[in-house]
Amino acid sequence: MIDFFDLFFKIGPYLLISIALNVTTLRYFRDKKILFSTKSELGSIILASAIGIISPLPTYAAIPIGLSLMATGIPFSAVIAFVISSPLMNPTIFFLTATQIGMEMAIVRTVTAFIIGMLGGLLIMKVFKSLSPLKKMPMTNQNTPRRPLFVDIYKNTIYVGKYFPIAILLSAAVKALIPPEAIRSLLGNNAKMGTLIAIGMGVPFYSCGGAAIPFIETLIELGMSKGATLAFFTAGPATKLETLYSFKSLLGTKVLVFYLVLTLIFSYIAGVIYSFF
Repeated sequence: MIDFFDLFFKIGPYLLISIALNVTTLRYFRDKKILFSTKSELGSIILASAIGIISPLPTYAAIPIGLSLMATGIPFSAVIAFVISSPLMNPTIFFLTATQIGMEMAIVRTVTAFIIGMLGGLLIMKVFKSLSPLKKMPMTNQNTPRRPLFVDIYKNTIYVGKYFPIAILLSAAVKALIPPEAIRSLLGNNAKMGTLIAIGMGVPFYSCGGAAIPFIETLIELGMSKGATLAFFTAGPATKLETLYSFKSLLGTKVLVFYLVLTLIFSYIAGVIYSFF
């Protein structure tokens, strides 16, 4: 119980700041037309991946917005780059990662999200052009009424509040019940096996970007390697039911399989490589 309150009061103030940051960026993106089209398709992919890592949009919102912009000439490969990088990083996740785990991990997560988004777009452009949808979605309405500020704050607080106490409780239980030797053995000593286990952990334990941080912070204190940490943070968003449903319903089974294979393989390679730095 002591560990629970220690963790709660440690991360609580940062969580409040992150909610304010998320509301601010979300309201900015909602009022702006997201464009990542350049003279070249490669340039559009690079720009789309970069915009994705600063976008606070969840996957279920990022995909329809990206597809609707194809009507303006934005290539499907750039849309894929955007929707892959978007759930992996945003200003809120960067802030919480930097303050709770360290600036190095925040930067590495950002670079990883950018690279995997760009890689996804390049593969679609060069190899998997047949995955592009036959029909382009109509442009989304850019003149929808703006919600009051308190509504955005309330919705963000409720969303984070659903997962944050569970993550804190799970972190406290792990700290109290699991010996550090067990964590080091599973997630610290063997880079290849630890990274693989961390990817598997993403399925049951990744809820939302902010709520996962106290849980992983506890595992790091007990001996989890930085490579396994990176793999968890990269693979976790790809295995959320919300993400899987959005890809399946809006982009189709083939794109979903492509997304999963790319994310899981890349998260493993990135985790193993990072373990040796």
